Amino acid sequence: MKLFHRTPAPEPCTVRVTNADFSFDVPRRRLLLGSALDQGVAYPHNCRVGTCGSCKTKLVSGRIRPLIDFALSPLTAQELKDGCILACQSKVLTDIEIEAPIGRGGGVAVQRVTGVVASAELVGHEVIDLRLRLDTLFRFQPGQWGSIGARDSEVRHAYSFHTPAPREGTTEVGFYIKKLPGGAFSEWLFAADRAGVEMELLGPFGILGDHDETGHNVCVAGSTGLAPIVCMVEDALAASEGARFTVVFGVRREHDLFVMDRLAALAERYPGRLRVIPLLSHEPPESGWTGGRGLVTEALGEDLAAVHAFLCGNAPMVDACERRLVELGLPRERIHADRFVPTGATVANVTAA
Repeated sequence: MKLFHRTPAPEPCTVRVTNADFSFDVPRRRLLLGSALDQGVAYPHNCRVGTCGSCKTKLVSGRIRPLIDFALSPLTAQELKDGCILACQSKVLTDIEIEAPIGRGGGVAVQRVTGVVASAELVGHEVIDLRLRLDTLFRFQPGQWGSIGARDSEVRHAYSFHTPAPREGTTEVGFYIKKLPGGAFSEWLFAADRAGVEMELLGPFGILGDHDETGHNVCVAGSTGLAPIVCMVEDALAASEGARFTVVFGVRREHDLFVMDRLAALAERYPGRLRVIPLLSHEPPESGWTGGRGLVTEALGEDLAAVHAFLCGNAPMVDACERRLVELGLPRERIHADRFVPTGATVANVTAA
């Protein structure tokens, strides 16, 4: 007599991307975004918790089950009327047809890899350049991020890669990490020499967006939001002879600036194609600082007309910059944002192949 029976695996649902003319399968009642990423589909995303709107998708036909009320999400009233959903918060119930900017540039499958801390160098006031030496090749794209933590700890946090992203993969990755009060991982990192500590890396996640290869791109970075920006800019300058960038780098005080030598070296290597504007918001008037002062939004004027804009930092800064750029006439679809998400919220329900 059988006391137990095995529940059969759910039948897969077919997801057809009508604007890209390709399909992939998703197990029934599984999240659309997570399943796509597991298969290496290049699906735009960042937060994975429904706060950034990067995975906005138009549902053409079929049924999904939302995990949140989309009326309270970043989706606008018009987008909701048009049938838009957030892929990270949508469980697939039937075969569906969607429209989304996916499948471009070759997807990078989510990986779980191990390694050790190769170095942890202080590069600015309470900012560490953490380098991990990995046991296997790891692939990611400029502007993406990963979740990292010590192997013997449950503490994890998401950070953007700042090191180059070779197409064939790499065994060394780097992150700029700022010490934050109450930040479990950053406080652990700053508390002692962590060289040689065994680590885990889960990723990559996020797609920052496509830069214009022949025009002007404006980037705004707040503090360690510089990491994905410098990674993308360095890669784009090398790959696209016509691409030009202005990087507005905002911090509070002069001692909060870091890796300015790296930015200066890039500007020297690519003359006329990279302009860097450091801005200090809380520098004392009596200091010897002779550069720009004020908020990063004040640097966004008519003289910085751009084809695309990239914003990386805390949510209030990113939101303010986005509003300013829209006022200047830049279409929202050309504004690519990476809003920092509170600790513990970025990698919920993540699975890796």
